[in-house]
Amino acid sequence: MASESIAPTTENVELCRRYVEDFINTGDRAVAADTLHTDVVSHQLGVDEVREGRDVLVDQLLAFRDAVPNWHMTIEDTLAQDDRVMFRMTTRGTPQKAYWNLVPTGKSFEQPTFFVFRVEDDRIVEQWNMVNLMGIARDLGMMPPGPRVIAKMIAHRIRSRLR
Repeated sequence: MASESIAPTTENVELCRRYVEDFINTGDRAVAADTLHTDVVSHQLGVDEVREGRDVLVDQLLAFRDAVPNWHMTIEDTLAQDDRVMFRMTTRGTPQKAYWNLVPTGKSFEQPTFFVFRVEDDRIVEQWNMVNLMGIARDLGMMPPGPRVIAKMIAHRIRSRLR
């Protein structure tokens, strides 16, 4: 009986590891198709945002990768039980383009991140992300925002509205 519960957990961990290391860290859309269920649901904790569907999630992550081309997540710890896998990770990057309220300041960020995945039928069907957004803003020199950051944010919003 022990081998029955260990095998799926091990497979689930490897599936989730592949999603992080071969999709998030590289942007390989084919890996997303192999690891995410078509109707995956993603919860962004701290901003109360829910994304439904693989295409929506993949497009959002690739847009972030476009803004932060060197974005990398390092898996530090793994916990798994039944259909759930949790990673404690360190996320790093240097924004090169504006993305939402994130603006390139010439600085890099390095912050802890937690992802929890639920797996069914060899696909990730749900994920919860907790990213230290305040820590990222602080690393980038955006907390509290100084005049230079405020000017960049205003310029970005003006350019976005003029498009």
